[in-house]
Amino acid sequence: MTAQIPDEFIFKGEVYSLIGIRGGTLASPQQFGMQPEMMHTGCYRGFYATYELTEDGLYLRELTLREANERYLPIGEVMPHVSCEEATYYNLNELIPFTGQIRLAKDFIEELYVHMGYQKATAFKTVLDITLKNGKVVDIKDRSREMERKRGAFKKRYDSGNMLQMIKDAFSLDMDLE
Repeated sequence: MTAQIPDEFIFKGEVYSLIGIRGGTLASPQQFGMQPEMMHTGCYRGFYATYELTEDGLYLRELTLREANERYLPIGEVMPHVSCEEATYYNLNELIPFTGQIRLAKDFIEELYVHMGYQKATAFKTVLDITLKNGKVVDIKDRSREMERKRGAFKKRYDSGNMLQMIKDAFSLDMDLE
């Protein structure tokens, strides 16, 4: 199995990986009338996205997917650039009225890489929990120091744990898994 391509968030000019979510749902091809299918082992869910978190709200800026029927519909006014078996929608401006909490991380520590699922908070130097209401930021908690104290905890569990449970945990974006 392979590590999965995470959704990315542009926040205050920096690029972060989405490593956790609680509450609502973000954008998906289904909401635009398309059915994703697995792209490759690094993208089992069949799509990944780039968002931008601004003072005005949370916006979907880019979406790459493999559509099960090769039926790529416009998103807003944007048609995709199709190449091989996938398509990318660039320059999107879709407001996402997400209510819930997201965990964003950057500055990944390579030696804590887990070759399956999504990387966890204890493998990053910078970790933020951001609470949103209708796409607007209402709270930001910097969890970087806490994750530094727990550094590598998930990888240690992964390397020595029950393999079936570790596979389930690795593919989860549950914010309680650190």
